[in-house]
Amino acid sequence: MGTVRFDGDRRYNSILYIDPGEKPTGIYGKQALWGWDAENFTFGTLPGIVEIAGLRMGFRICFDVRFPEPFRALYVQGTDLCVVAFSDSAEQPDPARYDQICAHLMTRAVENVMTVASVNTLSRQQTAPNAVIDPSGRVVLEGRPGEEKLLVWDVRPAPDTFGSRGRRVNSDRLMAAWKQQ
Repeated sequence: MGTVRFDGDRRYNSILYIDPGEKPTGIYGKQALWGWDAENFTFGTLPGIVEIAGLRMGFRICFDVRFPEPFRALYVQGTDLCVVAFSDSAEQPDPARYDQICAHLMTRAVENVMTVASVNTLSRQQTAPNAVIDPSGRVVLEGRPGEEKLLVWDVRPAPDTFGSRGRRVNSDRLMAAWKQQ
């Protein structure tokens, strides 16, 4: 659930995961703020990770997709799925922006070897997708802009393949090397 979370005089653009017992168990505050967000919200610091039936799931919000760091944090925590919530729309169709955001989502999925589910508003002209992208960066399910559609995808931890092992081995090696510098 997308919401504004208050902590004293601070406001956070947030996602809450509410467990079946109706308790918020996963809280994430948007980390990449700009423009109106930066004027009205505080930078989030909570990881936004929950585990459900053995599946580790993380959350990110809108502009976070432009930066690899919030997604790399999910990789380090061993998440299988990242849900990215958007409210990204325009008065007129903007296919170039839509394609650019799709490219960011595909890149975040493949570089972090995780499934990414993108959820956007249905208002106005959508400039970010409602889609599921697999750990190889392939769009496996998508609702086209302006199309009202329920997307259902059975997310499971990705099988270890030649390609995913190569990305994990090199990611882990590079991160270890950077920490030593």
